[in-house]
Amino acid sequence: MIADRIGRIVRAPAAGAAVAQVWQALGSFLLQVLAAWLLGASGLGVISLSLGVIVLATTLASGIIGDSLVILDRGDRVVRGGLEGMAVIICLLSVLVTAGSMVGLGLLTPVEGVWFGLALGAFQLEELVRRILMATMRFWRLVVLDSTALVFSLGTLGICYLNGPINVGVFLLALFVGQTAGIVAGLILISADERTVVPVTVAGIRQVALFGTMRGLQVSVTPGLLTASRTIVILILGQAALGQVEAARIFVAPALLIVQGLGSYLLTSYVRDRRQPAARLAARARNASLKLCGAALAAGAALTLLSPYLGHLVTGPSFSVDQIAVAGWALYVAGSATVQPFASLGAVLGRQPIVLACRAVDATIALSLVWLLLGPLGLSASLTPYALATGLFLGGILVRQFALRPLIHPESTGSTGDLTTARTCDVHA
Repeated sequence: MIADRIGRIVRAPAAGAAVAQVWQALGSFLLQVLAAWLLGASGLGVISLSLGVIVLATTLASGIIGDSLVILDRGDRVVRGGLEGMAVIICLLSVLVTAGSMVGLGLLTPVEGVWFGLALGAFQLEELVRRILMATMRFWRLVVLDSTALVFSLGTLGICYLNGPINVGVFLLALFVGQTAGIVAGLILISADERTVVPVTVAGIRQVALFGTMRGLQVSVTPGLLTASRTIVILILGQAALGQVEAARIFVAPALLIVQGLGSYLLTSYVRDRRQPAARLAARARNASLKLCGAALAAGAALTLLSPYLGHLVTGPSFSVDQIAVAGWALYVAGSATVQPFASLGAVLGRQPIVLACRAVDATIALSLVWLLLGPLGLSASLTPYALATGLFLGGILVRQFALRPLIHPESTGSTGDLTTARTCDVHA
């Protein structure tokens, strides 16, 4: 009896989503720990900024294409062709623009820029394969995909380590090799019908762009905020200061990735149940947010207390983890839990423009706080995550008030009718 119950829990999609994100977090954690040990605080700062740009561009592509393939009918040949076309367009544009910018600003050498561009393209394509597995609720297969990517990345680093010193270029090369291996593994794991390629049409690209662009901008707010804050830190206080802040973030990163993974599951579940009343879906989002926020605060408190004793496992002997920054990142994780469930629900119910406006407001306030604390006030970089967390908590309030409240209480805005059905039609329009 107990064995059957455990088996049902293990096979549940939510359990698969959580385990997949934990496993992905461990892989990302290990690679960034290696960067801290081998490159020091300054090298970690450069790697973190590079990864931040990659995550930003990948999140934008995932929002435009990944969320479109989850929410729109990808079985429709026009939509499917649009997804394929947008994937190629976004991948090429983001690689050329971001790699050129990083080299042009002197942040990377030309050789590093080449590996950076290839890694970025591989990250974007692998993320789309991941989204197909998520859309079909095959979360456990993500563990195989991530394991493959991690093994090939570590293998590349090991081979390079035996033949010379490790630098930023080597790390970017290892990321490219690992993500490419993950793409191959993912293509094998998805079903044959999901690998079908159809002709690309302008109508399909337009349909995907009309829906996905707003969602892409919405989900890019958080990584864009992080990338912008990293840029502020590195410009005002330097690479080593950013490395200190990033070491604390890496220490807390597994908790954040769990929140993000369950958020991805929530998006898929909202799509599945979108014909239910908006009030019921909002109650589910509220319940998930409270549980995630509570878990994040508890985990954050434990990590903060343990950081003086375990922080050296992240940084190595060259520098230490800042306990104040660790506590700030724990608050940041809790703030993310107050936003993500409601923002995902807003996307499914067709409220992307309002959600985007709310997130733009909270991101602007957060960046202003970062600049104020580090620039005019001249305070420590360890306060950066507190400013970012303040923005997220504000964003959660704004999204609930302006994006979801009119759906739950239509009488307060003069709306009538089944708003859930109306918004569902909007999604497919």
